[in-house]
Amino acid sequence: MSSIKLTVKRLYQLQDERMVGTHATARIYVGERLIATEEISGMTESPVSKYLHATWQEGEAVRVEWDCAGIADISVVPVERCPCCQHEDE
Repeated sequence: MSSIKLTVKRLYQLQDERMVGTHATARIYVGERLIATEEISGMTESPVSKYLHATWQEGEAVRVEWDCAGIADISVVPVERCPCCQHEDE
């Protein structure tokens, strides 16, 4: 099963030299086609991942763009997942 692994590596805003929660809007593309928009809120310095079901043609690039009022580091990678147990195929 084709999926895209969306990982939020960092998300926070600095307020009076303290880290506080913030909000980000991530747009996930396959090629030039927008396939999903994700609203993300909170604060993290540890990676948090989510899987999105998607299909794409061989050679199409998967990418993410985001808007955030603070600091964000977000990535996407295409993955194949086992249809019965949902683990990533090696």
